[in-house]
Amino acid sequence: MINTISGGPTLAGLSNRSMKQYVRAAHCPQVFGIEDDRCRKLPKVGWEPITFCEEDEEGIIYPHDDPMIIQAEIVDYDVGRVLIDTGSSVNVIFADAFKGLGIADSMVNRQITPLLSFSGDLVQPVGSISLPIAFGVAPRKTMTYDQFLIVDCPTAYNVIIGRTTLTRIKAHLSPHMLLMKFPTRNGTSSELIDDPREENPAPMAQPAEELETVILNEEFPDRWVKIGTNLDPDLRRQFIDFLRQQAEVFAWSYDDMPGISPNVISHKLSISTAHKPVRQKRRLYDAE
Repeated sequence: MINTISGGPTLAGLSNRSMKQYVRAAHCPQVFGIEDDRCRKLPKVGWEPITFCEEDEEGIIYPHDDPMIIQAEIVDYDVGRVLIDTGSSVNVIFADAFKGLGIADSMVNRQITPLLSFSGDLVQPVGSISLPIAFGVAPRKTMTYDQFLIVDCPTAYNVIIGRTTLTRIKAHLSPHMLLMKFPTRNGTSSELIDDPREENPAPMAQPAEELETVILNEEFPDRWVKIGTNLDPDLRRQFIDFLRQQAEVFAWSYDDMPGISPNVISHKLSISTAHKPVRQKRRLYDAE
């Protein structure tokens, strides 16, 4: 069984009466009347052909199974870690992200039906609220209002965009290219998938004290190590003598590491066999 997110507000509304009216209107559509002053032409969004081509694959490492995560503008805030989920019938904003928007709790609708989660469990949302959400960059930018369920639970995302918003903006998705395209008044716009791993880079380790450089062999001044400056003088001298005696155990270049078995460590490149290899320009690396 493949579970999806379902429940919450729908186009039919929340009451039984509104749901029945929605069903009757779907089966028996009726036109009650048309006023002349309401027949004015409304501006239409010009549609250009929305296509996906080979150039859109640039920068994507294949094969992959990455989720579609983008950035969007919600209530004039740039929000990251927005998951595009075509299996969700509702939009979800999680409690921590909602608090960051600074919206008053009085604007939240507390009368909301439970939500059926991926695992099949019923989750009671905190409430629902209508929020503006924008995609793209000006001038190719589109904005719409939609309902969001506020859910308080641990998650790796800030927002989940479901089918309702994707349908409103006429989004076209390509999970293969990790790309979402949609029409705007100024032409087709696209949203590149954001890599959440780049938002919080791992902090680099820092030494606990000042370091000094010690050359292990005067004939090779580029072969050096660093040691702490707070060592006892006798211990420092013994330590340096020991390092110089064992200098041969250090690998200063690739030539010093012959015969390493691939079972110890190996590097794998995810390359599609369907693409022709391209020779890149030579890159210069540090001696380290």
